[in-house]
Amino acid sequence: MICPNCGRELPDTARVCPSCNAVQRAYRRKRAEADVETQTPRAHVARRVTPQTDAQHQREQTRAQNIGTVSTPNRVPTVDKTKKSGQGSRMPIGLEKQKAYEQAKVRHVRHAPDNLRRKIDASPENLNPPIYQRSHKRLLHVLLAVLMLLLFIGAAGGYMLINTENGQQMMAQWGWSIARTESYVTLGRELVDQGYYTRAIQTLQTAIDREPENIDALISMAQAYTELGRIDEAKAIYESLINDIAPSYPNSYRNLIKIYQDEGYNAEALALMKVAAEKTGTQEFDVMLREYTPTAPTLSKTAGRYSEEIDVTITIPEGETVYYSTDGTDPSESGLIYTAGTSLHVAEGKMTIKAIGFTENGTPSEQVSADYTVIIPTPAAPKANYASGKYKKAPKVSLRPGDETDKNASPIVAIYYTIDGRQATTESTLYNDDEPIQLPTGKSTLRAIAVAANGKISYEMNVTYDVEGNLKKMFTSDDVFKNLTLYKTGYTTFTKAWGTPTSYETLPEDEWYSPDMESYEAVYDWGTARFCVKKTGSTPVLYALDTTNAKMTGPRSTKVGMSSEEVLGKFRDLGQAALDKEGNRLLYNYNSANTQFGTYRSNGDGTFAIHYYDPVDDKATIFVELSYYLDASGNVERIVWQRYLAET
Repeated sequence: MICPNCGRELPDTARVCPSCNAVQRAYRRKRAEADVETQTPRAHVARRVTPQTDAQHQREQTRAQNIGTVSTPNRVPTVDKTKKSGQGSRMPIGLEKQKAYEQAKVRHVRHAPDNLRRKIDASPENLNPPIYQRSHKRLLHVLLAVLMLLLFIGAAGGYMLINTENGQQMMAQWGWSIARTESYVTLGRELVDQGYYTRAIQTLQTAIDREPENIDALISMAQAYTELGRIDEAKAIYESLINDIAPSYPNSYRNLIKIYQDEGYNAEALALMKVAAEKTGTQEFDVMLREYTPTAPTLSKTAGRYSEEIDVTITIPEGETVYYSTDGTDPSESGLIYTAGTSLHVAEGKMTIKAIGFTENGTPSEQVSADYTVIIPTPAAPKANYASGKYKKAPKVSLRPGDETDKNASPIVAIYYTIDGRQATTESTLYNDDEPIQLPTGKSTLRAIAVAANGKISYEMNVTYDVEGNLKKMFTSDDVFKNLTLYKTGYTTFTKAWGTPTSYETLPEDEWYSPDMESYEAVYDWGTARFCVKKTGSTPVLYALDTTNAKMTGPRSTKVGMSSEEVLGKFRDLGQAALDKEGNRLLYNYNSANTQFGTYRSNGDGTFAIHYYDPVDDKATIFVELSYYLDASGNVERIVWQRYLAET
């Protein structure tokens, strides 16, 4: 066979040309030979050949072969135009075209002996390149047509994928990133409807990654979470939609309400219905509220202002448990349970009562609330029959209720008063209409209050009187026993006057006059005397005396055995009435300071004691006490005179 690349003759079994290293294809030669065998008979026209014409034909053939050689480069054979077309020297049309093609296809021979570049035919005479090339071009045309068809189909398919809904859906199913977000949302919704919840979540996540606030994607994902039992994740999505992304979107409310109801959170479901009705403006939630909300309890009194104390009751709807509060807080199932018929008392002031009902499944009703304000008019201050001023004789003062302008005012039931200048309270002396108040000699201040039937206390009456006459002096620390002075009389002086005691011992430290002053007690048959050491090494001095000795003369010549009237006549007594049924009363209280005062007190066993107190220093840290203890007959049986430190 012949190498089609360089024209070298090769054995039929050769695979590679040794000259040009071209790979050989044996089937081409066989096919070309077959083509020549079938085409050669068709190329010749039958004619009669004469010796003359045969010689002429040989010469023309020689000239044609020499065209393109070194000796005759590019010489074109001359054509005898005088010859007619029917003569025998003319070649068939098919062979002429084949010869012209063969003459043009020559190649250089690289290894010629004379190193000249020659051209020879690249194909043997028995091949038919034109026929082979026409077949090759036809194949190329077919391949090109197929390629164009494929490109058209691909372009049409791409257009259909990108610009149609079904195409976008397919790309979303394949997970192509060029698919639109809406395609992933639609695919995710379909997967949810078909029950493929895990795949739906994966698909919808792609859409949410692109558009974090895509409402449809979020709703579908929350539905998938709900179906998978991942309730907390579903709640988080719905709450995000309700609170931030789409507060007016109804589906978020519907689905979250259903979750609350399924979980038994009826109060939360009801509260969300209220929010949905307000935010979405959808009547659906108003209807839902009316159907779902239980009947609310009712209060027996309307909210408002009252001039007297009131009682409020609550009506309990059938099948409900009512909880209430009276301090303004919202009642709940952990609060106070209302019992039917119970009265809630509203006293003077303000009170807010709230109540709410719960059904057996825990669904709450609407909460009812009422603010009550009770303002009871203050009664007028009581009045006295004597006005403030100076009087030569001590008058007896009567008290009565003040004049009221309100006809519906509660009546006065009691009047309390003081005559020593202290503020009157309900603990002061109760006034008796049958016993007018006897004013003492000197200056005194009468203060009184009235109490109405509704418990309201009136304004205070304050009247000052100045009765001419000598008013007894109050007890002071200068009032002493005869020949004795507290905190000055020494132990030696005392024993010289009253003898040696039967015993003289050191007191326990907790009974000392002062923690830093050692104290002693001398015991006599008539009582005791106590002494303390003011300075280390000094003589103890008297600081307390407790005696039943009638020979001892007390302050202002008082003694054991005197009557209570005689003792009271020695000191100031404003003549105030008893404070209580026991007969306790205040004798005086200087400037209402509770430091310099006198009292008449019951001992609880039918006997009484008269006590006088006076501060030694301005800071009222040290006091002197003088007490007379009376027997059942009202006579003095014991006198106590002592100095002590006030408790701090």
